Amino acid sequence: MNAHLRISGPHYADAVATLSGLFGTPLELAELEAMTLPADTGPLALLSRIPLLQDDVAELVGIARAFGTPKAGVTELNKAFCLLFLGAGGPMSAPPYESAYVGTGRLFQEPAGQMARLLREQSMQPVEGFPEAPDHLVIELSLLEETLRLAGVSEDQGDIATVRSLHERLRSWVPAFAKACGDFDKTGFYAGAARLLNRLLSEPLPCPGARLPPDLAFRPAELDPSPR
Repeated sequence: MNAHLRISGPHYADAVATLSGLFGTPLELAELEAMTLPADTGPLALLSRIPLLQDDVAELVGIARAFGTPKAGVTELNKAFCLLFLGAGGPMSAPPYESAYVGTGRLFQEPAGQMARLLREQSMQPVEGFPEAPDHLVIELSLLEETLRLAGVSEDQGDIATVRSLHERLRSWVPAFAKACGDFDKTGFYAGAARLLNRLLSEPLPCPGARLPPDLAFRPAELDPSPR
């Protein structure tokens, strides 16, 4: 069976949410402890059921276990998060903003404005306490997840077009982001997570025709970029 056919609409949306949660804030101790559980029972279980992602999920679990203790792992991952995503690494960082990989590479450029308009059009906004630019990876992923669920309910051509546009938008710059994580993440954890995201986005959306599966559930129009 073609592995692409095994991803349902709800599964795809949930997988996006799972990966989004890895890039919003540094992992807490309990979250990293959960990452060391067997892949099919831990927080990456949804991802482990997607054939294309199984090897990368197993690798990420292995990295989480290799820290020795969760406390040591949290320290290393917090350091890596700051270096990669908060600019502390200077040129050896992986900014989680679309603007960093488009045009001149300066932040808060055209992609940020485009995403701000799209959020307004969808009557959505990030939750309070996530003061990032509108083209932050987590915001784009959260909007993809929410619009995918909405389109599954509405079956509206405009909603489906928005889903496809967001998917292509992410596919246009996440490969470069994943490469930067691979180049500069000394822990290997965020490099692995970015590789997982890139592979997921390479999968076809679960809406090959004009309709999405009708069992997708719509949730309130507030984007929550925090880990789930």
